[in-house]
Amino acid sequence: MSTKTQSAVEAKEPGFSVRHGVDWSEYVLYRPIYRESFFRRIYEYHAQKSGTSWLKAHDVGAGHGIVSSTLANRFDHVVVSDPNDGYTEVARRLLVEKCGLAESKFLFLQEGAEESSVEAGSVDLITACECMQWTNTADAIDEFARQLKPGGTLVITLYVRPLILGNERAQSIWQEIFEALSRKATTTGPLFERAYEICSSGYDSIAIPAERWEAIKRVYINASQGISSFKISDNVGEDRVGSNEERIWVHSDPDWSDEQGVDWFKKYTATWVPPLPELEVQGLWDELESVMDGAKVRIETPMVMAFATKRG
Repeated sequence: MSTKTQSAVEAKEPGFSVRHGVDWSEYVLYRPIYRESFFRRIYEYHAQKSGTSWLKAHDVGAGHGIVSSTLANRFDHVVVSDPNDGYTEVARRLLVEKCGLAESKFLFLQEGAEESSVEAGSVDLITACECMQWTNTADAIDEFARQLKPGGTLVITLYVRPLILGNERAQSIWQEIFEALSRKATTTGPLFERAYEICSSGYDSIAIPAERWEAIKRVYINASQGISSFKISDNVGEDRVGSNEERIWVHSDPDWSDEQGVDWFKKYTATWVPPLPELEVQGLWDELESVMDGAKVRIETPMVMAFATKRG
């Protein structure tokens, strides 16, 4: 890594770090699973272009490497990068030791999205899943364009907290719990304030400039309340979706739906950072438990997937 890159990484506090309370063992258990349809959408977009190559993918903000593990089934080589201390080692253990994949298939880099040592014009597909809110989005999008080959694919994705269906009172209480989490986060400092603002826009605040990108498509899944489905903060980022971009709405996707009880909601909430101690909203949890009365409720998770192709 160059001195310039090292300085940039050191100067910027990474988001979603262990210092903020991240627990990967809980995250894996209680966050949604990236199912086959998620990757099918990615591969179908990538494959539709003439001369599509499947040589190298880069999983940016890879965390524990769960997306990388599936990309490795389609691409000859996968770059696994994350700015946080120790995360690429967690990913290496998952991919190599637990999944039994060849270590030679991967390149593990502790680097941020905004500046990478990956060679220019060498990557066929970049994924940035559940991480763009922690970046300088404009710099990251420019860096992705530098790395990709002409005609290469960019995919950025986000899911937020699930919505409860068929029980308005339970949804109202659940919303209050998340508003408490949001207030705690956004008063912690600018890192979280900006992250929650970007998420609340459903990534619409992330510009994908038409000068460098084409065939831009944003797919909103289970967003029954429109962009408001993603709102987790009172502050919502400015809409920067270009007039040339296609917007697609997919409703009632079963792969992003489930049924869960109140204990799951508590465990799920604990996967967000900064953590909201249960006792701080004990009254709301008690009320939610009373309303649900031991039963499970149906939930749908809002998800957005934005696709773009680097211009030749």
